[in-house]
Amino acid sequence: MESGSINMQRRASGRGGWIALLAGESRGKAVERAISDINGEGYRVVFVVEDSPSFFWKLLNLLLALVTLGFYWRTSDLLIIGERVG
Repeated sequence: MESGSINMQRRASGRGGWIALLAGESRGKAVERAISDINGEGYRVVFVVEDSPSFFWKLLNLLLALVTLGFYWRTSDLLIIGERVG
């Protein structure tokens, strides 16, 4: 990332399935990790937008969930937009 950059974008990805359930993973925890990273880099969060996956991506996730018997699948990502503080 450029040092003089005013805005930045970070993608928060969560996991789903049995693995996430056993690990205590949630979409909220993924967002909290991303926000703490953003704040540590000198940015503040302006807004969060849900990234809507394409039909092909949803189909691929369904296939992944079926093949792994529900042990793993990807959740939809959240885009976190931040701006430089100061």
